[in-house]
Amino acid sequence: MKNSVNIEDLKTAYRYKSNNELKFTYYVFKILQRPTLLSILTSCTNGIIKYNLPFKFLIKSTVFKLFCAGETIDEAFIKIKYLKKFKVKSVLDYVSEGEKNDEAFENNTKTIVANIIRLGKESPGNYVSVKLTGLENPEFLTYCNDIKSHNDLVISTRFDKLMKRIDLICSTAHTSKVIVFIDAEDRCMQDVFDRITESMMEKYNKEYAVVFNTLQMYLKDRLTYLDFLLQDSEQKNYVPGIKLVRGAYVEKERENALKEGKPSPVYDTKKETDDAFNQAVEICLREHKKVDVCIATHNNDSTQCALDCINKYNITDHYHKIRFSQLYGMSDNLTFNLSHNGYNSSKYLPYGEIKKAIPYLIRRSEENSSVDGQIIDEVLRLKSELARRKTN
Repeated sequence: MKNSVNIEDLKTAYRYKSNNELKFTYYVFKILQRPTLLSILTSCTNGIIKYNLPFKFLIKSTVFKLFCAGETIDEAFIKIKYLKKFKVKSVLDYVSEGEKNDEAFENNTKTIVANIIRLGKESPGNYVSVKLTGLENPEFLTYCNDIKSHNDLVISTRFDKLMKRIDLICSTAHTSKVIVFIDAEDRCMQDVFDRITESMMEKYNKEYAVVFNTLQMYLKDRLTYLDFLLQDSEQKNYVPGIKLVRGAYVEKERENALKEGKPSPVYDTKKETDDAFNQAVEICLREHKKVDVCIATHNNDSTQCALDCINKYNITDHYHKIRFSQLYGMSDNLTFNLSHNGYNSSKYLPYGEIKKAIPYLIRRSEENSSVDGQIIDEVLRLKSELARRKTN
């Protein structure tokens, strides 16, 4: 088996965008490329949260339009069905982070469950992403993270309510044949996230992975944790679902560690993170008969590493065992060229009220401006495709 994916085939990468959409994307990325303009945009989004300032139209017509699928589930399904025309799957994510009360947690749970049922009926083969901070207060999750005895958590009424919400989501996904990606967030909550996700995998991942845990590979302990997960799944007879990402909270993690006088949990250099990510890809693909994996990356080298491993380990059923994913609005050169060449690729597709989506939008904007070369590459690709279309 030989892979011949040209991940820089821009005609294929942008064929889903009209000329006007391509120009719009180019101009938004040009804004993100300028620190001053990005700072103004970020201030506007922060102002909406803190002071309810009237900048909704500005946000909706720029970064929200580029990185989100809409404000309603119906708008999101229009995007899901459109992407399907290009053999691209969707990871549907109802954006609602950092909630503080039981009513919001219950409403978020009901929304996610309804989305899973609708996906199973109308658009099978797609996925959902779940943030546990949408189902419980981050402060409580951090408190739970510091409790080392699982028995102490089990007897907590509040923790039991959280587990019932998560179990309802996972059981509905199992029945509807929809895969669930449990997102990773701050390191101060990750241990309890791991325990929760492991219990759901043990319960529902008997034949294939319904529930996936997300490993942020900029964390120094994740390769060790990956080794543990492989051993644990073999002992308890479940299929581990592993979603690999580099991570989105690097500066925050370093600042928190500095404030608390603790060693930083993240690698000191990007190269160390890249090496850890690629090593995790190699491990998961080497163990492809035991593992279902999602390789969520915008990095060309890591994508090529995965393609090389598919060849190296002769993974002929890669479409059902190995998934690639990129954020909506980013790295179309990977998503659409992979799908065009027969690989299982998807877009992470957040939707929801603009105000609730703001934390996500700030992360995306800051990520684009801080990752070495990424935004420059996006701008150059868009510029090249616009020039190609102009001459054709």
